[in-house]
Amino acid sequence: MGAGGPQLRAEALERLYRVARPRRGPASVSRQAPGRDPVELARSGSWTALAAAVLEDALTERPRGKLARDLGRFLVTPRGGERPMSGEELGAWLATWRPPLSTLFPDRLRRR
Repeated sequence: MGAGGPQLRAEALERLYRVARPRRGPASVSRQAPGRDPVELARSGSWTALAAAVLEDALTERPRGKLARDLGRFLVTPRGGERPMSGEELGAWLATWRPPLSTLFPDRLRRR
């Protein structure tokens, strides 16, 4: 990840990500860009996998697992429901996210 944490692609700010969870079966996440038809990014029973699909689509670099796990907690949607998330909302969430200390100071936090 770049200095200062994960960076959104400029075009991601205009996108709308929509998590849909049917009453039966796995949830899905789709992306809609202005003036375009929605595109399904992933279908899974794992919130982390759905979050990883959003992050891979929106970020300039491949996301780390911790980032996807953390975002997955915000994507949880009740059965039969939908949850929209704008690119701006994702950017605001990323601005508050902090990586684990072990990634910032790997040499100092190693067990001896």
